[in-house]
This record gives sequence, structure tokens and C-alpha cells, in this order.
Amino acid sequence: MQVEIRSIETPYQFTLPNGHVLFKIEEATLSHETFKGGMTPEITRINFERGDGVGVLLYAEEKDEVVLVEQFRYPVYASRSINDDCPTGWLLEIVAGIKDGEGHRVARRELLEETGFELTKDLEHLTTFYLSPGGSSEQMELYLAHVKKADGIQPHTGLQSETEDIRTHTLPFSQALQMIKDGRIRDAKTMIALMLLRDQRKTA
Repeated sequence: MQVEIRSIETPYQFTLPNGHVLFKIEEATLSHETFKGGMTPEITRINFERGDGVGVLLYAEEKDEVVLVEQFRYPVYASRSINDDCPTGWLLEIVAGIKDGEGHRVARRELLEETGFELTKDLEHLTTFYLSPGGSSEQMELYLAHVKKADGIQPHTGLQSETEDIRTHTLPFSQALQMIKDGRIRDAKTMIALMLLRDQRKTA
């Protein structure tokens, strides 16, 4: 299928003090081939470009537990309403970070930074997916960390240099699944990782 790009502009970008562009908005004028044949008229499409992410679910096999982290997310707080069942802005999630290197290396580093757990075993790649392809190019690379015990998990973590304030939670796996059903876990990457682990356990 053919795509013809006429122009791309960047009406907005957010740059950190060190000069690194954290994210930008691209506005593209284009036309593309249709399923019926021929090309569409000239159209405008927007892409929120913020790079890709890496997430890792820590699963402790002996006690059938998972480790999640809780932290404040401003976009969640900003979009809350009085009818929202989760209005505070704090979410339970798997460990995650920006993919600024090889995925498995980023996963190990983020696991150490956000939980204090230093992984010695290999990670298992679960899947890679687009988070919101209608408006963003961001992909999430998911990993599973199998360990015997979740020993050494620190209760409060986060890099002070990035003003992170993180609380860790070690939960029975069955409880984490129930929290998806009752709305206490609302983060997409976390839901996907937990459900993939559930399916993996069924076929084991």
C-alpha cells in the first residue's frame, strides 16, 4: 500500500534543559492508497511522538505473587471527574520506562530503580504493541521477570533526580487479576501483562 507525504511540520515540541526532546507533535499532510484502489484526497494527520517504552512484570513463583508500583500520573489527575471511580491520579502499574537502549537492558535498570530488585535471570519477552495508534507512534515492549521470591523489594523508591515518588506493592496474582475486573487497575500495559501471564499459566 502506497503513502505519499506532502509535508511534515512540528508545531510543538517539549525540550528538557539538557537539550533532549522529550516529545513532539507532528502534523503531516498526505494521501494514501485505498482498499478499493486509487488514492485518498489530501488529508492531515497528527502524530504525538514520545518515543517507545519498556515494561516489566515481576512474578514471584513460590508465593504466586506479582510486584506492582504506585505513582502519581498527572494526565490521570487532569482527566478525572466527579463520576470517576478512580479520581485521585495515583495508578498501580508494572515497572516501566522510556526505551533509551535495548529493551531487556532498560527493563532490568527500571526494575532496580523502581523496586530495588536486581534481576539475575533472563527476561522473557511477552509482546510489543502500540498504545494508541490513532494519535501516537509509541510502542510498548513488555517483559516478564520470573523469580522464585520477591526478596529485597523496597517499599518506597524512585530517582530523586527525576522527582519520582514510587510505592511498591507485592500482591497475590489472583488479587491483581481481580483488581482489573473491579477497576482498581486501569493501566493498559499492566492489564495486558497480567492477562498474558494468566494465559501462560493456563497452558503450562
